Amino acid sequence: MMIFAHRGYSSKYPENTLTAFKKAFEMGADGIELDVRLSKDGKLYVFHDEDMLRIFGVNKRGKDLSSEEIRSFRYRGERVPNLEEVLDLVPEGKWVIVEIKEFDAGEMAVQLVIEKGLKNRAIFSSFDHDLIRELKYHHPNMNFAFLLDEEHKDIDPQVLIGYIIKTHPHSVHIPKDAFDIVPDLTMRFISIMKENCIDIFLWNTNDLEFVKKHAQLFDAIIVDDVEKFVSWKRGVRV
Repeated sequence: MMIFAHRGYSSKYPENTLTAFKKAFEMGADGIELDVRLSKDGKLYVFHDEDMLRIFGVNKRGKDLSSEEIRSFRYRGERVPNLEEVLDLVPEGKWVIVEIKEFDAGEMAVQLVIEKGLKNRAIFSSFDHDLIRELKYHHPNMNFAFLLDEEHKDIDPQVLIGYIIKTHPHSVHIPKDAFDIVPDLTMRFISIMKENCIDIFLWNTNDLEFVKKHAQLFDAIIVDDVEKFVSWKRGVRV
């Protein structure tokens, strides 16, 4: 089971920052997960939210700000990195999940990952399933993932399963809440994915006991508390 650091080592350091990513790798994470968006001037920056309010107290959307304006903000001494900076610090043998938050950022992010020589150690994920299907069509030999959440609950399960199998992504990323809300459906879904050689990633949980109990279901987990899960994986009692 691989361990990915959700927005870096985000339980201890500011999320989606160079420090959070560096510390995740230092702590022993197999990879990092990050969010990518486009600035007003068409630059890829690493940030989760659509606006700057929660992190910086600025009620403006990133798409309405230039890359220079975005990089001028500071939180706990940290600034918003661009995608190139983050990719440059990924060590040999480590992985990165690039969650694409905006449709227009998709192809640009893929091309940058290719430029950086990380195409075989990168997974592109999104809640926008049309985007994932389009990117997979144009880049059939790269790794893509469907992200699932409550926004997909109204899709007929058979329709969802059908287009996932047809697309045949690297993985499907399932929230822990699915096991609480629709446990039987979730288990059937995982079984079908496994039968079709599609990996299952669990996001985002810090419930170690749950992971221990269901470890055989997951090919990877995406977590905030990197140290706790890495220690467990290494056999250290936590």
